[in-house]
Amino acid sequence: MTQPKDIVGNYRPKRPLLAQAYIAAALEKAGHEVKILDMRIKGVEEGFESTLKSFNPDVVTFSLASLTVKNAFNQMRIVKNHNPKIMIVAGGPEVTTLAESILPKSYVDFIMVGEGEFVFPEFLEKYQNDKDWKSVPGLGYKENDKIIINERELRDDIDSIPFPAWHLFDLKKYNKNIKRIKFPIMTARGCPHKCIFCTIPAVFVRYRYRSPKNVVDELEYIHKKFGTTNFQILDDNFGFINKRVIEICDEIIRRDLKIKWIVGQGITAASVNKEMMQKMKQAGCTLISMGIESVHDDVLRQMKKPANVDVIVRAIKICKDAGIKIKAFFIVGLPGSTYEKELASINFFKKHGIDLPRYSNPVPMPQTELYEWAKENSTPIIPIEESHYEASHTLGTQTTGKEYEYANIVYETEDFPKELRLKAYLHCTAEADKWVLQNMFGKPLGYIAWKLSRIRSLRYYGEKMLDRMDIF
Repeated sequence: MTQPKDIVGNYRPKRPLLAQAYIAAALEKAGHEVKILDMRIKGVEEGFESTLKSFNPDVVTFSLASLTVKNAFNQMRIVKNHNPKIMIVAGGPEVTTLAESILPKSYVDFIMVGEGEFVFPEFLEKYQNDKDWKSVPGLGYKENDKIIINERELRDDIDSIPFPAWHLFDLKKYNKNIKRIKFPIMTARGCPHKCIFCTIPAVFVRYRYRSPKNVVDELEYIHKKFGTTNFQILDDNFGFINKRVIEICDEIIRRDLKIKWIVGQGITAASVNKEMMQKMKQAGCTLISMGIESVHDDVLRQMKKPANVDVIVRAIKICKDAGIKIKAFFIVGLPGSTYEKELASINFFKKHGIDLPRYSNPVPMPQTELYEWAKENSTPIIPIEESHYEASHTLGTQTTGKEYEYANIVYETEDFPKELRLKAYLHCTAEADKWVLQNMFGKPLGYIAWKLSRIRSLRYYGEKMLDRMDIF
């Protein structure tokens, strides 16, 4: 199993990969020998060919996201040059949303649409025993120059998925002190909301969740096996069912698990209430991420966010009162926004005491409303159909100076041209970084730290230092 690195590479990998760990666990349970290569780690890509020779696999899988496709196809070519008989299987969000465009690639033998933990083991078992493998739900293949993609099956029994196979990763490559790794965990899949920029409804189709007991069983297992006390919940909408979140927290408290955890992907402001946040704090939650996106109601309405500004402000106060830090996501340049509207978000995060504001640019992803809107209502800077292969949403932590231009502006509008979009993004990002560092070290030292952070190498080591401080 391989995870290609993306073409930007602006984040160093801090933790192993949850999707690959789940699929690998399901394959091991089915009796297969599995090896995982995380190409994001320095040196792994260079040793790819030697690993092919030593491990001699029958099947090589590639997890494809928009920015990894180019590197993945290069590595597929290496596999086929090494041994044309090796089966290449592709999966991941890019495959699930754009199956028809991936399968025709000459190196790809099969694709897995949807959840590989269910599709892949069933396919291998039937293929190896020549037992009607063509009928496996979620399987895509080529036959007589025809593309066949079976309808995916949405399974509700996600409690049946084995716990992630973290033992297959060289965990010290992510952090020499394994106990400091924030191990990822997903307690539910999907999100019931329909924000116009989000691909999650296309990837997971509907919201499904694990039982509180199963979730805490996994937390306890990893805590005992690896000694870690740090976790990151990667649900796209962790707080959607308040009662379930409270039950998870109660189970953590009942077992007296001495752990800390953050909600790294998102809680919607509409889901926040006082009881849930107080219980989360009691159970070890230190930080939640909230997709604010904009501080203007008209923009929020256009992007179909399930909250307005008043609801967002109320949610921020509840979290702060509970003693939970807030990481907030803002998107510069969504439909209806302007340069002046974006700059207003700076005053907003300062006024309401957001601990970690983060900015990104919109990249229209296929199967989203934003994709169709951009094609109809904007002037493309990068062809809309190709933008998700070329543009990064964020600068990351290893990119400064002129390299900031890699934060590509995909499209412009008459009232918000490219130059102002880039100016707003760079200014908001700089102010957010300065705000965070001045809150940590005080205004004078924080300002010096911010100035030093503009130097690429110093920013990289500064990030590692902040990781060790475990502030966020």
